[in-house]
Amino acid sequence: MQTRLGVGVLGLAALAVQTCVCCGQESVGKTPWPADVPGFVRPKPGEHPRLLFRKGDLPALRAKAQTPEGKAIVARLRTVLGGNGEVFPTVFSAAAKGYDKAAVQDEDIDKPGAFTIGHAAGYGLLYQLTGEKKYADLGRQAFEKMLTGVRDVDDRYSFMGPNGELRAGSSWAWAALGYDLCYDGWEPAFSEKVAKAFLTVEIEQKGANLKKVVTSPKYGPAKNHFGGIMCGATAAAAIAGDPGTESEKIWEEWIPKAYEQTRRMLTGGFGDHGFYSEGHGPSSVSANTGLLLWLRAAKYACGKDFVTPAPNAQWVTLRLVMEVLPVNGSPQWMDRKSSAGPGYGNDDIWRTRGQFCQGFGAVDAKYVPAVLWTYQNFVEAAELKGIIPEKRNRDFIGQGWLAKGEKSYDALTRTWHAVLAFVNWPVGVKPENPATVMPRAMEDRIHGYYVFRNQWQDENDILVSALLGYGPKDAYKPQYGPIYLWGLKKKYSFGNFKSAGPADFASGPNGGVVSTGTQCLGVDFSGASGAPALIALVGIDAPKADNILAVTPAGKVTIVTMQSGKAPEVKADGDKITVGGQTVTWDGRRVVFGK
Repeated sequence: MQTRLGVGVLGLAALAVQTCVCCGQESVGKTPWPADVPGFVRPKPGEHPRLLFRKGDLPALRAKAQTPEGKAIVARLRTVLGGNGEVFPTVFSAAAKGYDKAAVQDEDIDKPGAFTIGHAAGYGLLYQLTGEKKYADLGRQAFEKMLTGVRDVDDRYSFMGPNGELRAGSSWAWAALGYDLCYDGWEPAFSEKVAKAFLTVEIEQKGANLKKVVTSPKYGPAKNHFGGIMCGATAAAAIAGDPGTESEKIWEEWIPKAYEQTRRMLTGGFGDHGFYSEGHGPSSVSANTGLLLWLRAAKYACGKDFVTPAPNAQWVTLRLVMEVLPVNGSPQWMDRKSSAGPGYGNDDIWRTRGQFCQGFGAVDAKYVPAVLWTYQNFVEAAELKGIIPEKRNRDFIGQGWLAKGEKSYDALTRTWHAVLAFVNWPVGVKPENPATVMPRAMEDRIHGYYVFRNQWQDENDILVSALLGYGPKDAYKPQYGPIYLWGLKKKYSFGNFKSAGPADFASGPNGGVVSTGTQCLGVDFSGASGAPALIALVGIDAPKADNILAVTPAGKVTIVTMQSGKAPEVKADGDKITVGGQTVTWDGRRVVFGK
């Protein structure tokens, strides 16, 4: 029976976001987005913790801390805090401003124990897990330093005077974790002092405070700065209703605005399946400097679930499962280059971004085993061999961040990453091959981005991706362009594939077809052809043949097969093409695979 992979035409948008006038929410179909969390009760004034978990969750978290994995993650936290988490830092940034090139830094500034604005959060988690006030006191010392203007080791980030709105939202979100986790261990007067400080802080350049980054962030969601700005909503949720904040209607005005900005981020920046408007490298800035943290805080502190009603939020993480492939032992993804430049990374997955330790908390439970499998097999496996890609080629082992053979739990250098790793890590969950839940073909319809994958196994996995070039854009514009083909330890790019609007797309268990009418890409992983990958091209220039790629023009269709041995025979008979045991037909608009 013939399976017409190319016939189905999706609607004009994979995600139809509509305004629901009666409830003031936006909805996905008939589901409000964000959805209300069942049984949610808003935190009372002065009730903490609230951002990552509530007091009722503490017994389970303390039990988690006694498991082998829990103990290992707490040990990671103590390592990145320095001094085993028992002593306050003695190394501080000498910077007086962001990008302070004149500052003479201590030689240990890049080693564990140097002060960061995430230290308060690290001490706060130890306080929550042990109940020992000494850790809350260390968190207080951290805030006292921050209130005097001491900056993070990365001087762009600071509680007082962060460099621009981009660094402000992140800085205040990370600091808010410390406020939340330490709150009950502080005297009320100090807690109120810190809450008031959140209301008065401004960026280094002046003109923007916490209220602005939450309610009217600079730029638009298609620029990577947006995610690092609007995530300041985490800080707003932390202080909302607390003593010292009575002058502001945070729950009533700020937080609803934060929901609006989040929806903008997940429809005008990220698409419905994880592609970002400025490309892969810039996406790390928007996703991992606070957006994923805010999604969890929105659920626990505000009772709003952005993750389960629609694919948009969880595909910020699931795109890693779809794309990450070990290349020469290093975890890589199919980086769609933009005009952002090399400073935004390359095919290597940046290991200091905390994508997984944050991402575990931002996907539906059914996907967690697949994310865990991807991390353990493609990322952690490389780490345990000493392969830890980073744009600055830092020596994580030599600098003391990680012992040889030690697991990082995706918390290499940042204390707040270690906090998220502990809270989010799926202890007791059995990893499962992503093939059990992930599609073989994926479309981000907002951006016209496509990924096809044959399996999740090793560096011989085969991936194909295409970007049509339409969709939300800002400063750095990824271009339509070549098909990317990775597989059998090689990388190729070829042809041009573009469209001014959504294409026809259909997927099946063995791949899929995307067609604009004049151009078409079909991918078949069924193996019926005798090759693990069969690619059919119409109106797209093919790659050059080599020892693993066979390329055969067959009328309007060009057949490409990838294999490690002999290529299957291709025979053309009018509009019907036979490739080994598979048939390919051009119906005038799209290719159709017979099996």
